Amino acid sequence: MSLKERTANNVHATFVEEAKAAVRLLLFAKRAESEGLPQIASLFRAVTVAEGIHAKKALCVIER
Repeated sequence: MSLKERTANNVHATFVEEAKAAVRLLLFAKRAESEGLPQIASLFRAVTVAEGIHAKKALCVIER
């Protein structure tokens, strides 16, 4: 496997993992909110935004 193929595979895997993390964290935020923990929910949402940014950056690299 060439370096270019390995890099493409790694970027794709990064995108998938970052997107999964964003969804998982959003679910944690919703759960925290439902349990009456709005400050914890807010923290989860903040990290969700960061993970979403990471996923978008990886997607931009994939689409080149």
